[in-house]
Amino acid sequence: MTQYPQGIARGWWIAGAVLLAALTLYLGFSSGGYYPGATGLAAAEMAVVVAAWALLARRPLDGLGIPLAIAVAALGAFAAWILLSANWSDSMARALPDYTRALLYGLTLLFFGLLPFDTRRIRWMLYAFALAVVAICMAGLIARLLPEVIHDPALREKERLGYPLTYWNSLGLLAGIGIVLCGHLACSTREPRAIRVVGSAAVPLLTLTLYYTLSRGASWATIGAVVVYVLVGRPRGLLSGAVATAPATAIALMVANPPDALTEGALTSPTAVAAGKHVATVLGACMVGAAVVRILLLRLDRRVDEWRLLDGRPRVAVALAVTAAALAVASGVALGAPGIAKQKYEQFTSQSKGSTGEGGSRLLSADTNGRQDHWEVALAEFRDNELRGSGAGTYALVWARERPNSVHVDDAHSLYLQTLGELGLVGFALLVVVLVLIVGAFAWRSRGPDRALFAALLAAALGWAVATGVDWDWEMPATTVWLFAFGGAALARSRPGSPNGAGRSRLLGWAARLAAAVACLALAVTPARVAIAAGRFDEALAAFRAGDCPQAKRHAGEALSAEPQRAAPYELIAFCDMREGRYRRAVVAMQGARRHDPHSWEVFYGLAVARAAAGLDPRAAAARAARLDPRSPHALSAKALFGPGDRDNWVRAGRDAPLLPPAAGDP
Repeated sequence: MTQYPQGIARGWWIAGAVLLAALTLYLGFSSGGYYPGATGLAAAEMAVVVAAWALLARRPLDGLGIPLAIAVAALGAFAAWILLSANWSDSMARALPDYTRALLYGLTLLFFGLLPFDTRRIRWMLYAFALAVVAICMAGLIARLLPEVIHDPALREKERLGYPLTYWNSLGLLAGIGIVLCGHLACSTREPRAIRVVGSAAVPLLTLTLYYTLSRGASWATIGAVVVYVLVGRPRGLLSGAVATAPATAIALMVANPPDALTEGALTSPTAVAAGKHVATVLGACMVGAAVVRILLLRLDRRVDEWRLLDGRPRVAVALAVTAAALAVASGVALGAPGIAKQKYEQFTSQSKGSTGEGGSRLLSADTNGRQDHWEVALAEFRDNELRGSGAGTYALVWARERPNSVHVDDAHSLYLQTLGELGLVGFALLVVVLVLIVGAFAWRSRGPDRALFAALLAAALGWAVATGVDWDWEMPATTVWLFAFGGAALARSRPGSPNGAGRSRLLGWAARLAAAVACLALAVTPARVAIAAGRFDEALAAFRAGDCPQAKRHAGEALSAEPQRAAPYELIAFCDMREGRYRRAVVAMQGARRHDPHSWEVFYGLAVARAAAGLDPRAAAARAARLDPRSPHALSAKALFGPGDRDNWVRAGRDAPLLPPAAGDP
């Protein structure tokens, strides 16, 4: 019998489930956690949680085994490599946001892995996480269908649902993950009855959210994940879950299609408002209908649970799977699937732009929407330095210098290619080790009695891995942090009362506990400073836009006090000095920005403008800006404007030149 104090353990894993839900909700309603302020605060909080665990848990290392230790060490080395890359990128300001994000993922993996493996804990985590995903998607749908209830005028593209994550593809991926997990709950015969019913009701809502994002990557990744779940998990309640959710979901999609009324034009127009209310009414009825049907089929679950045709007969299961696959292939050939596949492949590999279509038709398009250009630049960046890359956070700089068109891009739209380009083979290998261990843990656990549960996690993880290969969901912690939470729980050691675990616990005396807690709190310092600096800079940017330069400069100074390596506050101070006619001071401030971000064309453009306005020679700075981004109209015009001329012409042109203040989240 284990000696583990079950009461304390149970309290911790319930608290962990609540923590995962709270973390997901916070990040989801903070622009997905994309900006460093939200990520920094979350990472600092996770460091405090791990420190508390080290001090308060009776046996804090019971879940620590070799696979978890390797995963944590690899992710820790990945974060350290990100910081180290600032030595060759010459910009700690660009490395810190990436480091903070990796630290958040690493601390999440560690905390959820230190508790011993327990499927009950993972089930509670799944309930809490699924509830958080449903809440986020419900808020997004309300913003789309009932804009008078939730209205966000800051949405960048109203035709595609992105609220509250602000990025439609990431919201689509989160909804797709929710579909897999809630679909598992609906198809289970082992979960509590209420959970099965609620899971069934959630599937139409999550599917409609995914539909309104018009996200092709998330949609296809979700379809693939559902197929993986069915084949690997073989849930006993599949018939009940499918009967309850499939018709209701189909009806909701038929009513929502075509989506033109809610994806084109103003969301508050009479037509859009009427369409939104109609779709919301039908969706509510579909959710209720799915729940009622699932309740009626609860009795069937008991009988199905006793039907064990495939248990202990793997050959029968394999034969059925092969037969189904053969039938699917034959049907595909009969319907012309090879020709369609060839057409889509040619569309995917073509360099055409703007052929993704509008509304629901874009979901069937295979056009990469310019992603091939992004990937080629990342690969070229990798070839320039295969071992170490160009440095964390530098893809935007490389794209500005090498881009084949005038499109502004900050990310390579591929986690794997961007990691290769920025961090080289070393960073890529460390990342792959972590992801393979997590996915492998899900696959290993899916061999046991809780096959369907871990098959759902495996399917969701594979869907995430595919989607993040063609987008930047890694940089949206709301769609990613769950992977490390469940990954840590799956990698955790079983049998906490074993002699080896007891020996480790005895060795971990109070001195070691205190040292571990202090180390965790020390780790919290950097992300906390990043979060404080981001908050102060946002206040400075708001004041600048409102024309209040004294307040803007004060808040920018506070941001620099918290994070001295950041360049954007220096830029804002310089532009305020220029507004106030203090041009020499503006030059000094822009030189500070150049020290911390020496390869940014925006910094050199600002420096050229400040020098010209101060009567100093701006030509070298303007030429450097044009070299760093040869397609920027501002950089090119500055180079032409500050060409041959005298001091009076420079002063006049510099004081008339447009200012380009940094944006929230800029380094």
